[in-house]
Amino acid sequence: MSQFNVRVTITPSCGHRSGKSGAGNPYTMAEAYVELPGVDFPQKFQYYCSAEHEMLPVGAYDVPLVGEIKDGRPTFNLDPRKGVRVAAAAPVAASAAPAKVS
Repeated sequence: MSQFNVRVTITPSCGHRSGKSGAGNPYTMAEAYVELPGVDFPQKFQYYCSAEHEMLPVGAYDVPLVGEIKDGRPTFNLDPRKGVRVAAAAPVAASAAPAKVS
């Protein structure tokens, strides 16, 4: 079976919140955007981190989408921390532009 990846993007405007669960355990909920097939725009979602150091830095990531059957229905989950960072496209330098011909 092949693995299906989705693009997850962390932007500077993505926030987070931290606190303690009812059991007293610390947690952090971080925000990100995911690009889903058939959906016109990236959708904001939250992902769980046990501490702030697990939050991903700003950038784009290819993240595996994992499916399972739960209570007789298909569900899909993703964990951005298991993604692979996508290299940003290098900007075109002015010296790399074609020379003007007279």
